Parts: sequence; C-alpha cells; structure tokens
Amino acid sequence: MNYLHHFDTAATVEACVAGAGDFGRGILRQAQQMPGMNARIAVDINAAVAAEALEKAGIPLSRIAVCHSAEEASAAWQAGHYLATGDLEIVKHLDFDILVESTGIPNAGAAHAASALKAGKHVGIATKETESVVGPYLTRLGNRHNRLFTPLDGDQPSLLIGLVSWAQTLGFDIIAAGKSSEYDFVWDEDDQAIWCNGTRYDAPDMANLWTLPEGDERSVVRARGEHLNAIPQISAPDLCEMTNAANATGLLPDDPAFHALVLRTHEVPTLLDLEANGGVLAGSGRLEVFNCLRRPDELSFAGGVFVVVRCEDDHAWQVLEGKGHILSRSKKSAMVYLPRHLLGLEAPISLLDAVLKGLPSGGGQATRPAVDLVARATAPLEGGQALEMKGHHRHIAGLQPEVHPASALVAKTPVPFYLLPGATLKRDIAAGQLITLADVTLPESTLLTLRREQDAMFFSTAEHISSPA
Repeated sequence: MNYLHHFDTAATVEACVAGAGDFGRGILRQAQQMPGMNARIAVDINAAVAAEALEKAGIPLSRIAVCHSAEEASAAWQAGHYLATGDLEIVKHLDFDILVESTGIPNAGAAHAASALKAGKHVGIATKETESVVGPYLTRLGNRHNRLFTPLDGDQPSLLIGLVSWAQTLGFDIIAAGKSSEYDFVWDEDDQAIWCNGTRYDAPDMANLWTLPEGDERSVVRARGEHLNAIPQISAPDLCEMTNAANATGLLPDDPAFHALVLRTHEVPTLLDLEANGGVLAGSGRLEVFNCLRRPDELSFAGGVFVVVRCEDDHAWQVLEGKGHILSRSKKSAMVYLPRHLLGLEAPISLLDAVLKGLPSGGGQATRPAVDLVARATAPLEGGQALEMKGHHRHIAGLQPEVHPASALVAKTPVPFYLLPGATLKRDIAAGQLITLADVTLPESTLLTLRREQDAMFFSTAEHISSPA
C-alpha cells in the first residue's frame, strides 16, 4: 500500500494527547513533521508537566498556553496556541478530532476514553491496562456515538492485529502469533553472563544451552528457562497486550501463564509449533510471548510481533527459505515478523486511519470479551493487605498475571488484574490462588463502573444491568 495515496493530506486531523510521557511525546513531536496533522493539546497530571512535554517536542515556549479553565483554553485555541492542561475536561469542548489516551493509568484511561467518546471524539488507546478491563465496552460506546475506540500502531496489540489480519487475508493457516518481551536476553560469552534491561545475571551453563540439538529442542529450551529463572520471563505488560490481542483476533493462549520460552529468533517457528511437529503447542491459533536470546552483535527483535504459519506449499517455502526467511526444522512452519514498535512515532498512522478513513487500527476491534487478564498469588498474602500498582511495568507485588476466559465480575470469578490496584484483601490468600471478587474489597472507580456495564452487556449473570450513555 502506498500511504501517500491512502490519506487525503489536504484535510487536517487535530489530536489531543492525554499522557505526555514517552508515547505521547512521540506523537507531539511527529505531528510537527507531518502534513495534515496537528497535536496542539497536551494533558498530564498537571499543566506544567504537559507544557514541558510540548517544549521537549520542539514547541517554542512563547506558543504554549498553560490553561486552568475552559475559558482560558477557548481563548488560547482561537489564538492558535498550543495548550497544556492538567484536566481533560478543560479542553474537551475544543474542536479536535481524536483523543490519544496514553496515561498508562487504568482508571484515568477509562475516565478519559468514556468522556471523550460521549463528547463526539474518536479515541486512540495506548493505555493497554484500561483496554484489558473494558475495551469491548468502550468499543461499543464508541459505536453508539458514531466514533471509534481503537488501539494504536506503535504498540504491539495494534501491530499484531495488523499482522494477523494480513496473514488471514492471504489465507495462511496461523499456528501461533505474538510478540517478543520488551527486553532481550543478551549473552556476554566472555563474562558468562546474560544482560537484561541493564542488569547482569550469571549464566555459567549458557554455552551448553546455546544451540538446540536436533530432536531434543524442547528439553534444552526448558533447561534454558530454569537456568535463567532469576530473570523475569513474563510480565504484566506482556500478558496485558496479549489479552487485548486475544479480544480483537479470537486467538487464545496455549496456557494461562503462557510458555514464555527463551528463544533465539531463528528457533521461534520450531518451538512455537504443534507438539506433533516438535513444538510446545497443543493446538493452532495460539497467542504467545517469547524472550529473545541473542549475542550483543546480533539484531534485536525489539519487542516486535510475529506470526507462525503453516507451510502449505513446499516449493514456495523452499524458495523463501533460500531468500532468508525463517522456517522450522521440520519445514512445516515458518515465521513472518515485524521487529519493531516505534511507540508514538508511528501512532499517527492510526490517528489518520480513524479520522480520515473511519478504520480501526490493525484491522480489528475488541467487540466481545473473550479473555480477562487476572492475577494469581506467587506467595502467601495476609488479609488486610492493600494491593498497590508500582513501577513502569504496572506490576503488583506478590501477583503474577494470567489470561483466563472472560466472565462477569461475581464473587467466585477472578478479578481483572487492573481492577486490583487500591484493593484490600478481605482474607488470607494462599500461594498459587487466583484472586477472586470474594477475596477483595475493590475501590469504587470509573473503571469498575464501566466494567459492571460491560458485564451487563455480555453476560447474563451480571449483577448490574445498564447500557452505555
């Protein structure tokens, strides 16, 4: 596809960016270079943070108006300024087309998205935590208001949906699809160590585990994972993104906790194939995450996305293998992959698609809840303990994420992972136990309200019945 022919750049798309961190700042910067797009509004936890993001995106301070009221915002907008504010409600009435929700805060994402859709704005969601809890609801809410709620290119769910839909359009039989984890496992052979996300881990046996012997691939890969068990091999962000991909594509995990194998890039189609072909999967159409193992001088998978497809035509795939494409050892499967996700730098493509073409990014939408991201205790937890979300990766200490079939939020069912921040345990929890609604007191929030609305839409057992406003 020729993108220069795809979009009418005579029209100008106006974007408002809520969450001026790395993702949002990339959009603010890229919009300065693009014909047909503006991003003149930045919203963050306070107006000063938003103004700083605009300045770092290359906007002169003289053109940035810090706004604390709707009246100030209207005047600054009419004067052609860039606007910085700490509250979306102050700028919601302005004439922009699409809200980019990139705060990374689950409840803020829910409040911003619902408010913008009701105000007649499209919403591009980069806050995957919100989408994992109420994505189908917000999709339906957007439809009701003739607006789109869509994932954004630059994040793996959208890119994976695009790659999966590309493969489906071409009629490929998809065995597996997924992403590499955010941080590679980089082997320093001289130091006998693995480096991951800036941390060194001893790996004295890695030389013996570097190459997979023919016919014994699975046992050696398992040994790799055990040898490197000091390194986190799955994370809440990884499975959150796969939850959103599952709800958009219908592909499902092979295991609730995922296999999360430590693999070199060329090993992926060999191991992420059916068990009968030497892989680890019990069936086709599976979602998976792998940890990219490489030497320092080898290319990174860069948190990119992949599909593993069945090789239906032996001759065609022999030709492609000769051109450097990656086939499994059995020659029965092959991997097609996109080794990048450029965050806000490529997200504007999705904004143009939504506003100018009326198309959701990646070719799909989360229209029904197929799965939920839930939490299992990794150690005993005491009643009365408060659960707190921490860090860049939005983890909760003592809990590991898993992906289970979606269900209404009732006493016996597991609680969606990102409803748990701020919750208090009602009773002691044993290691290995899933956290159910009966185990916790949840704080009232916009996210919880919308989840109850979503349950009422899709599950007859829902306790609260209502519909989108």
